[in-house]
Amino acid sequence: MTYTWLILILKTRGRMSNKLKVTITVDRSVVEEIDRLSKEQRESRSHLIEEAIKMWRQMELEKELIDGYVAMDKENVETAEANLKAGMEVLK
Repeated sequence: MTYTWLILILKTRGRMSNKLKVTITVDRSVVEEIDRLSKEQRESRSHLIEEAIKMWRQMELEKELIDGYVAMDKENVETAEANLKAGMEVLK
């Protein structure tokens, strides 16, 4: 799959808009799917792609958070085991 990015800054009444126009090159089947969803949901291609990217970013953040919490849990278990072992030595 080839992606071609061309970014044009759009101006609105002398002010910079928050939106940028981006040209991308994707597989025909992807465009056909976007067009199908666009008609079905009565949304523009741009809106669907923007929402998909936002959802992807949210999922990536959630995965990073889960990975971080799992790592913290493992560290907490290791710390608790080490503290228990040290406590047992003190009690001997």
